[in-house]
This record gives sequence, C-alpha cells and structure tokens, in this order.
Amino acid sequence: MRIAEKAETKSVSGMIREAIEKNGYKDVKECARGIKVPYDLFNKVVGGHIPKDGQLIDYAKKLKLDSRELILAAYRERAPDDMKRYFNSVRLLDNHKPAVQEVVEILDDCNADQLEQLQQVARLIHKAPREYCRKALSLLELYQQLDPELMAHLDSLILLALRHDKLPGLKAFRSTIDYSKILRPARKGGTFA
Repeated sequence: MRIAEKAETKSVSGMIREAIEKNGYKDVKECARGIKVPYDLFNKVVGGHIPKDGQLIDYAKKLKLDSRELILAAYRERAPDDMKRYFNSVRLLDNHKPAVQEVVEILDDCNADQLEQLQQVARLIHKAPREYCRKALSLLELYQQLDPELMAHLDSLILLALRHDKLPGLKAFRSTIDYSKILRPARKGGTFA
C-alpha cells in the first residue's frame, strides 16, 4: 500500500486510538482522565462518532496530533464515497508543495491538445508499475541528450520496430505517434543514417 493510500484510509477513531497508545495510556478511560475530557463523549469518538471541528482540534492538541490531519480525516469520513479521494493528507501536500506548484504551472501553460496528451501520459503513469515509469523516464532523458546523428539512428530503429505487425500495442502506438515524421532509415556505408 502506498503512503497516499494509507493517509486516505486513516479514520478519526483510528488516529485517536494510535495517539492513545503512543502517549502511553493503557485504555480510553485513563486517557480521558489524563487529557481532562468527558469519558462518555471521548469513548464515543474512539468508537467511531465524529464530533465537531472544535472538539477535534482540542483532542489533537491534547493528544499531540496534527489537527489538520484529524479534521481532514473527519471530512473524508463524512464525504460521499465518490468525493473521499479529494481529501488528501495535508502532510503529503506539504511535502510535495513545490512539485504540486510546478504541475499547476505546467497545466496553466498547456493548450487543449497538450492537456489531452498530458492526461494520456498521466493515465499511463498511474496504471504502470513504478519501475517501468522510472525506466521510461530515464530512456526519454537519455534520448533528449543524444547527439543528432545517434538520435537519427535510434529513430531508424524505431521505424524498423514499427514494421513488425505482430508487436503488441503497435496499433495504439501508431495512433498516438505520428511516426511518419521520424527520419526514414537510409543505408550509408552499411549503417543507418
């Protein structure tokens, strides 16, 4: 399970139970006494009841929890199922703030065609195993650094691969990439140009 998925599935009661344990209390009653809150209400929260935001903030302070995370967990639990994914972890967003900002700036600079292509790439990344994405990114970075002659040679090899009709995913590749723009292979002294 990825970190983002873990943060999304933490419940208010789960977070409070963890905090009770982390703070060294043996049970809910001892914790309620220790943090000076009414046991009956606190026990309901540990059992799954979600109190108002102010009460959650008070519990967060007393249990040394991130109040933003606790409030987000409460809103996530109250939200309809199709909306829960929009309540990401504050900590995750804080940790990725520069990356999120860069993505927003890239999106703002894209035209409709570029946005559609970006969306296709995002879907591929989302579906593909992480290791496959790393390899694809490394290949793309390497390709962009190639000297033009070597790049033309690699383009020629891609054209040769495209001539194999039995290659899986070829139809999708051909519909996505205008491979006619890739340099045509031409033999020069036994090598491709």
